[in-house]
Amino acid sequence: MLFVLRRLAPLLLACAIGACAHASAHTGARVSILNAPDLPAIPEVTSSGGVATVALVGRLDAAGRPAFFWQGREVAPTIRVQPGDTIRVHYENDLPQTCGFGLASDSNLHFHGLSVAPSAPGDDVLATTVRPGASFDYTVRVDRDQPPGLYWYHPHPHGLTNWEIGNGMAGTIVVEGIAGDVPGIAGLRERVIVLRDVPHDPSLRAALAPDAKRAPIAGNVASRDQDDQFAAPCGVETAAQTTINGVPAATLGIRPGERQLWRVLNASAHRHFDLQVPGVPLQLVARDGVPLAAYPGSARSEQRWHVLVPPGGRAEFVVTGPRRPQLLYSLCYDTGPNGDENPGAILGELDDDGGSGPSVRVAEPIGVETRVVSAVPPVAAVTRTVRLSEDATRFYVNGVSYRPGRPPLFTVRSGTTERWTIENASLEVHVFHLHQVHFAVESRNGKNNRDRHWVDVADVPPGTAGPHGILRPSRIVILVDFRDPTVRGIFPIHCHMADHEDNGMMATIRVI
Repeated sequence: MLFVLRRLAPLLLACAIGACAHASAHTGARVSILNAPDLPAIPEVTSSGGVATVALVGRLDAAGRPAFFWQGREVAPTIRVQPGDTIRVHYENDLPQTCGFGLASDSNLHFHGLSVAPSAPGDDVLATTVRPGASFDYTVRVDRDQPPGLYWYHPHPHGLTNWEIGNGMAGTIVVEGIAGDVPGIAGLRERVIVLRDVPHDPSLRAALAPDAKRAPIAGNVASRDQDDQFAAPCGVETAAQTTINGVPAATLGIRPGERQLWRVLNASAHRHFDLQVPGVPLQLVARDGVPLAAYPGSARSEQRWHVLVPPGGRAEFVVTGPRRPQLLYSLCYDTGPNGDENPGAILGELDDDGGSGPSVRVAEPIGVETRVVSAVPPVAAVTRTVRLSEDATRFYVNGVSYRPGRPPLFTVRSGTTERWTIENASLEVHVFHLHQVHFAVESRNGKNNRDRHWVDVADVPPGTAGPHGILRPSRIVILVDFRDPTVRGIFPIHCHMADHEDNGMMATIRVI
């Protein structure tokens, strides 16, 4: 796999496209840039009679990585359902009794983004733990007014989440019906794309390794040496391998002028993907499972030249096939002075397949009731502040590092919306995630955010180091939607940089 700094990516891209155009002028033939294999198709389980049934096993693969196995294969199938369906998952934990440091290889499942009750046998990650050698039967009832889009499932055992997600334990869920929100896309070819950043070392020791760049006290951070190769904001990552549907790079077949719907999941533990196809606009239609138009006043689609997908996030967009092969790559992303290296990466290329590629098509519109998320939100009932911070050894929410059994941070009333200020009192980006519900980002560092959509993950930019070593926190303001009556109980808020979560940047709230 090729990793490139942002300053080198345009040069590499220009050379590749230039060579392609030169060859085409003389031969009249399309010339591949990467000669990468076709994008592997992810197998699917489709609901029948209103129920999707899946049997998953978690075990170590041949490389010693924790992985999902389905029907004897090392793969996590896409679960395709309609609003109102039920997902039943028989999950067996066949991981070794211990995964290192004497810790039991506990596991469980989180159904990320679905508006479901946070209680067993559904989406409960606090009390439901599947011990090694044990199994559990999950029953998740999808709301009848669940927005149509891309969701996902992954393990969420506190302390082991980075190890399990980071090594690839994740699968997608598609809730059908998006054609009813985005006219003109029914019948388009559809691709489910899972992006990962798989560590070269699959051990728990590597997953728990401290970040060497983190300052002993947040705010007392020396600048990086400007002569160092890492002075570039994105660095050169050497500890992990980016993959697209499990391979380092792939060819995505698309005819010139053809429109396809791409459903993209960032299933990495802590890498951002900023997607771009040079010269090809990406018509964004949904974020984190919710069509853009579901937020009152928003357009049905927005044209973007690149789409940033943070860890845990999803983006669904329509791509139009270029006239000649073009690269798909991720731009570098600056995570802050104390952040992880996040360089650019080539993920694949778009090339003409003559229409012989994947046959999955966007389903025709289905009738749904008026969704709660589409109604104008009421005035926020309560305002709160959530502060994210860290030191040399731990991460914190409102000054407290999470431990199982801690009481909820606060209590929320169902049927309301609340306005939260999320502060980042550190010099690296954090990715705020709230289970069970969605929220809209209203402002960033005091600037009004015109790009408002319902999401379930959002970047909180790094703070800045002021005079005398004083840290100035960054802030985003979000409107949180607690109007779904099914969402009652106790569930987490946390940073979706999984190593941050495992090391304490997590808390719980109670909805009554």
